[in-house]
Amino acid sequence: MRNKLEGPVGRLMLSLCTQTTFSLLLYHAYSLTDTFFVANGVGGTASGAVGIFAPVLTLVNGISSTLGTGGGSVISRSLGEGENLKCRRIVGCMMFVWLLSSAVITVAGLALLEPLLDILGCTSEIRPYALDYGRIMLLSTVISTGFSSIMRAQGDIGYSTLQWSGPVLINLVLDPVFIYGFRWGISGAALATLIAQLFSAANSVYYFFFRKKTPCRVSFHDIRWNVSACKEIVSVGLPAFLGSLGSSLVGTLGNQVLGAVGGTAAISAFTIVSRVQSFASTPFSGVMQGIQPMLGFDFGRRSYARIKRTIMYAFRFALAYGVFAAVVLYFTSEQIIALFDKELLTQGGAALRVLCWALLTAGLMPIVQAYLQALGKGRQVLFLSLGSVFLIRLPALLIAGVFQTVEGVWGALTASDWLIALWAVINYINQRGAIDEKPDKK
Repeated sequence: MRNKLEGPVGRLMLSLCTQTTFSLLLYHAYSLTDTFFVANGVGGTASGAVGIFAPVLTLVNGISSTLGTGGGSVISRSLGEGENLKCRRIVGCMMFVWLLSSAVITVAGLALLEPLLDILGCTSEIRPYALDYGRIMLLSTVISTGFSSIMRAQGDIGYSTLQWSGPVLINLVLDPVFIYGFRWGISGAALATLIAQLFSAANSVYYFFFRKKTPCRVSFHDIRWNVSACKEIVSVGLPAFLGSLGSSLVGTLGNQVLGAVGGTAAISAFTIVSRVQSFASTPFSGVMQGIQPMLGFDFGRRSYARIKRTIMYAFRFALAYGVFAAVVLYFTSEQIIALFDKELLTQGGAALRVLCWALLTAGLMPIVQAYLQALGKGRQVLFLSLGSVFLIRLPALLIAGVFQTVEGVWGALTASDWLIALWAVINYINQRGAIDEKPDKK
């Protein structure tokens, strides 16, 4: 374990961040092509159903991120301190909580799907597609995570990459077969996702229960409730859940506002643009996931100078890439939208030309979150996440709804992203003393 997370900071960052970014690129490529196949094979209205149901999937991913982020932070620090037995308890508790949570979500979601779609702002045109898509996606909830973040926390970046790449490649193959070949429509896209997730689940079972080289290998008896382990996981990972909850609320409110001022076309356009924007933002998440085990490991062994160097390199990359990505999307906006749905060219192109500028500062928040999470500062991350959602993003959308223009919604989303980046930097400056005032022991 030590050999995997030691070495020159720049070289280690390049190795870890490249692998995590590659994994995430594959995942977002799946999300992008999934939207592409649905839009071209079923129609733009069907792609709107994917966007309508997105807040639910974001919430599910939030639970997974809570467990992965919190557990990964505890595990990387514990391995740095040589406490391998503690890591085993953490993994077992994570799996127990996930199985229980996903079962509750599936049962409740299927029972209340109709009223849930009303809350999500579903229009009458989108509803039939959303019902077909939502039922299958809810059924796949229990296998929708492979705990790749725990693999990264243990230094197994290559295996974590397999967790991302395998399902994505399966989905890319099955999407056109099910949608175009079998003509299963949007249900085919959901079924392709379910089958791909089965691969990830099987891979995860092998890694944690049967693979001999796994640092935190567990047995089925380890899957149980553990109060102390859960407290540690939640103390660091809760902000990830609240951030996802906030994103779900933002997505829900955004769909409602867009449906009111622009109708089904505005929702469908935003679904496409948000997928493009997420794909372009992949390197930011890749850097966050790549540096987190480094930061946690270095904090565990009190190598504070390495932590500061890692953060400095990450900030520089985020700003440089943000400018590059924003400029490229601005000048290719119409060509990108035309690939998905030419009927949405005008509205989608206008949205992308505004929303692309959010990328200028989009990489700052993930870096600050990785820094605080790796140091075990759960309360600070919680404050950061809640403030960005409830003090910035939701009020911005409410203000945009008052003006009753689609352009106002695009502008509000972009402006809120800039304010969130400023909020993150202010919080980082306030918390930087956590390592500045401590002696470097290694």
